[in-house]
Amino acid sequence: RHYYKNCFEFVFVARGSARFSVDGHTYPLSGGELFVTFPSEVHSSDSSPMVPQQMYWFQLEADDPGQLLYLNREAAGLLLEQLRSLKTRVIQMDPDQTASLLGAVFHDFCSDSPMRRMQGAQLLAFFLYSVLEYSESASFRMTPDIGRAVNAIMDHLQEELTLEELAREAALSVSRFKQKFKQQMGQSPRSFINCQKVEAAKRLLAEGVSVTETAMELGFSSSSYFSTVFRRYTTLSPSQFAESVSDERGQ
Repeated sequence: RHYYKNCFEFVFVARGSARFSVDGHTYPLSGGELFVTFPSEVHSSDSSPMVPQQMYWFQLEADDPGQLLYLNREAAGLLLEQLRSLKTRVIQMDPDQTASLLGAVFHDFCSDSPMRRMQGAQLLAFFLYSVLEYSESASFRMTPDIGRAVNAIMDHLQEELTLEELAREAALSVSRFKQKFKQQMGQSPRSFINCQKVEAAKRLLAEGVSVTETAMELGFSSSSYFSTVFRRYTTLSPSQFAESVSDERGQ
């Protein structure tokens, strides 16, 4: 848990998934989503390990409008005011366009050329204006076919659904289903399924269900495989997680 007194923090997940927590609320992110933390706001990565992903992560000082990205004071003050007024902290961006833009920003900022660094600042200002624009649009990226597959996963977490079954649910070929699912959800179908199983497992373990029973309930082939998956997504074994919940409750 940490905070930045005079800084916004921006995390853009280009590919993969991540989790962040603010004020006790957890925000799961997938490819194409931007997460915004406001100045002096305590936040964390939800104690979750960082799985393989492509991410752009930076802080923006907001205490002096006269020193913001080479903008004049009036323009900088208005931009900061609009950023502070954002009504949501998770914003769906254009994945490829945003990754390309931020890649150029970071590349320019690493240059020894003052002109290149100024160019990077202008590109970053353009990115921030884009954030404000995207925050106004209520875009929903999941298409009906992928939505059907996601519903099938959530309705059958206790079972081991195959990719072929999920592809049939979406009326797509397996290859097209995998490609489209990853484009829209930011992670592969198998990674998404495991994430959901681990979240369900946390609830069962917190209720006192044994590790073996939890593994069987969620359709894992063995307790050892369940423990391997659980540790991959939480850094804890199921037993350690159950003990930590018990300790928090003072038992």
